[in-house]
Amino acid sequence: MLSYHFPPLGGSGSMRVLRLSRYLPESGWRPIIVSVAGGGREPRDPGLLDQVAPEIEVHRVRCLEPDDFSDSWQHPPQKVVRNLFKTLDFLLFPDDRALWVGPAVRRAVRLARSLQARAIWATGPPFSTLVAGLKVHQQTGLPLILDFRDDWTGFNSRFRTRRPARQAREEALERRCLEAASAVVSVTPGIVEALCQRRPEGVPAERFHLLPNGFDPAHFEGVPQATSPSGSFQIVHAGSLYSTRSPKPFLDGLRLWLAGCPPEVRARVRVLFMGRIEPTLEPLFQAPDLNGLIERIPFVPHSEALARVRGADLLLLVVDQVERADQIFTGKVFEYLGSGRPVLALVPPGSPLAEVLASSGVALLAPPDDPEGIRCALAQAWSRRDDPLRPDPEVRSRYDARAQAGQLARLLEDAAG
Repeated sequence: MLSYHFPPLGGSGSMRVLRLSRYLPESGWRPIIVSVAGGGREPRDPGLLDQVAPEIEVHRVRCLEPDDFSDSWQHPPQKVVRNLFKTLDFLLFPDDRALWVGPAVRRAVRLARSLQARAIWATGPPFSTLVAGLKVHQQTGLPLILDFRDDWTGFNSRFRTRRPARQAREEALERRCLEAASAVVSVTPGIVEALCQRRPEGVPAERFHLLPNGFDPAHFEGVPQATSPSGSFQIVHAGSLYSTRSPKPFLDGLRLWLAGCPPEVRARVRVLFMGRIEPTLEPLFQAPDLNGLIERIPFVPHSEALARVRGADLLLLVVDQVERADQIFTGKVFEYLGSGRPVLALVPPGSPLAEVLASSGVALLAPPDDPEGIRCALAQAWSRRDDPLRPDPEVRSRYDARAQAGQLARLLEDAAG
């Protein structure tokens, strides 16, 4: 398996590899993982290392990338090197992690031959990892399974500024990867459909599969439930917030709800935001009428985040407000479902994610741009605080990592057969 960060930095997308690798051995597949040594300056959760199954081998390779160096002139030598990377951006193809492809391929080919591997699984982003998988396939002849956690040249490309010639090069490279793959999986129906539509001529649609993100039941075993202050009603949001994933509609709906409640209700409500918040959103949290309501804590270890999620009276889900929101299934939603706690989800009506949540048994849905709808959902959650919503076991089981690893094992068997 090729995965750039393993264990992940804490992001829900790359937690996928940690979950699936834990349970693949139960289906007869032993993952040998090639990952990066170090990589980037983002916060890390050392506790995730303890969750790597003991029978799994992890091999790490060194590489350089822009994020290894500071983007601040408070560290002039590092800033100069980072600017040099930007100047030579054309060499970092298809992405900023491109320099890891060569070392990763050499290590993976050597391991595949010495350990008699049967298949290659490559997951991205970074999409350079999919390119590494392609090169290992070309050098070993082993079947290649590609895992797109985002849409490489379609929806995802809108978040990056690039010239048309570069976009065309990446589209051509993506087609080469799709043509070589024995199977292609992705995390949302929208991405699966987009990839299938972009497939090269002669590649059958049957190669494209949906394997959504999920939750690991082992993550909830032995995790203590964080307790709220006595008598409080705690709403918890886990994850980053930024301009396209703003808490403003929720805060507006919260104001509307509390304006119609007696003072003793307001005195019991607390809202906790865990994770990084873009500086441009700071004024939203500093409004005088929110004093005493809001608590914020930065990046925390995964186990602590889960403890607070399990102890919440209501979980808040805010998704990106962008075009083609049908392609976004934030991985956090499945850990929310795994916790069994009620969820207030601000999601586009009729979207695939809204359908998943509506079937879960624990979700209260409101359009992301509808403060009045959010007010109604909050009032309903409060009215059920002593009899909270319960998850549908059948729906919940679809996102259990053990079952999902079984699906992946069947794809590996088909490819290697």
